[in-house]
Amino acid sequence: MSKTRRINRRWQNRPLVRERDAQRARWMWGMLALLIAALAPMGLYLFEQNNCLQLSYEMETIEEQRQTLTEAQRRLEVRYADVASMKRIERWAAKQRLTRPASEQIVVVPYGVELSPPMMAAAPGAFRGPSTTSSQRVD
Repeated sequence: MSKTRRINRRWQNRPLVRERDAQRARWMWGMLALLIAALAPMGLYLFEQNNCLQLSYEMETIEEQRQTLTEAQRRLEVRYADVASMKRIERWAAKQRLTRPASEQIVVVPYGVELSPPMMAAAPGAFRGPSTTSSQRVD
């Protein structure tokens, strides 16, 4: 466009400035407050649902861990039963060249009884220190 044509226009682009309508502004703020009040319960509901969902995921994870640990415990119990079997212990003792103790070397201690040092010293074939070669059997 040429300068002459711009000057000959009857109108100009000027920003439109309107006065602030206080009544309309109050109406808009009131509607916004009502909208927030109406949507707040839904927001709280969604927040609680999200928390419940996260808790259910954590519970599933814990349940999977519990099942894994239960299975590991079962495997360990089977392994313990195998290791603690008398046949296996006797085979290990034979490899170590251990022999059965004589009947006078065997001390039977009832379950749940604590031995005080004088009782241990009085027992036949009691532990005499690291230099002794006799073995004890406690059932």
